[in-house]
Amino acid sequence: MVKSSKKSKVHVLEREFSAKEVQSLLRTLTGNTEKIGLALLNYYSRTDLVTATGRTMHRGRQKYSYADVVLLSWLFRMKKEGLPVNRFRRGIAYLRKRLPRLHTNPKDMVMLTDGKGLFLKHRIDEKDEIAEVLTGTRAGQYVWAYSIGSLIQEIDTVIEKQSWAA
Repeated sequence: MVKSSKKSKVHVLEREFSAKEVQSLLRTLTGNTEKIGLALLNYYSRTDLVTATGRTMHRGRQKYSYADVVLLSWLFRMKKEGLPVNRFRRGIAYLRKRLPRLHTNPKDMVMLTDGKGLFLKHRIDEKDEIAEVLTGTRAGQYVWAYSIGSLIQEIDTVIEKQSWAA
């Protein structure tokens, strides 16, 4: 049974989604409290915040990769917390590069931000670096710690429940 679970996770990582599917996923994840329109997704793409990076096309537009969905979900979570979207442009590239590692063991990954810098750390292997971010010379006026693993698990659950995900 564990082997099929690992297979589905790899399969999910390789999935690609149309803009409408992403819109549906994001609305579900936010409990329909956010106005998430296709125009907003297009705006994020035009401004290079989160562009669709899938390998295939849907109706003349590039599909969104699984990594894109995770980044957009995280972005909407941070927006809900009141953090300005534009502060996370650098963090987006950082997360995209590290997403495969993050997905293999999401429960042990923690994201920290002071609104300027973004740090993705393994809570056990990099606990000294986490302490430095929280209390050391790089510590900001405030620091948010966010368990990205729970978000990934939510995304995977929503994908499994969607009718088009079969």
